[in-house]
Amino acid sequence: MIVVLLRQPLIDALFALAEECSFHWGAYRGTLRLTRAIGMLGADEVMRRSLRQLQVHAHEALGQTARAVEGARRLADEARTVGDWSLANTAINTFINAGLYQEALEVERRWEPRAVDDAEELGADEEEALARFNLCEALYNLGDWEAARERLRAVEESPAGEPLLRHAILMQRAWIQAHTGQGTEALATLERLNREDIPRVYWSEVAFTRAAALLALRRYDEAGNEARAGLKLARRVASTRNGLFMLGHVALAAGRLEEAARHFEAGAVHPYKGQGGGALLAWGDCLEKLGRGERAREAWRLVLERDSQSAAAREAASRLGFTGWHVPGAGG
Repeated sequence: MIVVLLRQPLIDALFALAEECSFHWGAYRGTLRLTRAIGMLGADEVMRRSLRQLQVHAHEALGQTARAVEGARRLADEARTVGDWSLANTAINTFINAGLYQEALEVERRWEPRAVDDAEELGADEEEALARFNLCEALYNLGDWEAARERLRAVEESPAGEPLLRHAILMQRAWIQAHTGQGTEALATLERLNREDIPRVYWSEVAFTRAAALLALRRYDEAGNEARAGLKLARRVASTRNGLFMLGHVALAAGRLEEAARHFEAGAVHPYKGQGGGALLAWGDCLEKLGRGERAREAWRLVLERDSQSAAAREAASRLGFTGWHVPGAGG
């Protein structure tokens, strides 16, 4: 009887610890060990769904992309069955991390809303807004910056008011501004962001966003310093790779071609291979300027292999002379 009474508090405590491992410390292998232990304690089905979410997140953060995507496909199906936007959001983030932008958008397209009672409604609004917010990234990776901007505006006007979402919106808006020639506006947007309201494992992305804004303003030394600061904060393998690519972009824009090529190559050989089409495209351009034509073509081919759905893939195909290039769609 005592064991039965203590089991649920133990499960709850271990789950809270697993969440801390995932979103604060970046101790993803610890997350996986804890979720397995909780499963062996006989967790109920609701808890098991939450455990599967944490496991998918951990596999993604560790760069185990294929395994994460496999889990995300199951979560996406499960999300529609039980009407859980939190599960859908985890699937969306995982698909985007893998460069499967169309699949991420398909999660929303196939959603069948279900009725929720008053007790669930506020939480459902928050989770739905967060999922729809994350799809901004899918849209701009597909090359539609204006659609991403409009979606962000729509999410901002939704009733959801969670601090995480409010500050994530600021970071996303700054990223879009930086990449659409509004560096000054991006820096002003970031001034309103409180990093403490974002999970610690994403703090590096705040630094990379600031680096992008400074890069748009041609403040190359400051941009490089921010990128290096972000690398020191990185806990996810994707963040480390993103930082290396950011340093490559900064050096390329500053005209330091050899340095840029080194940073891009370091990012290209990094264990995380998802997304990154824009940087691989820039690496190829950099190599071409250095007179390394065949290496440039190899870099452009990597865009097609690793980020085939991205707008960068269309550019790479054009540089390679692939006039019949078709961007794969959902499931492609």
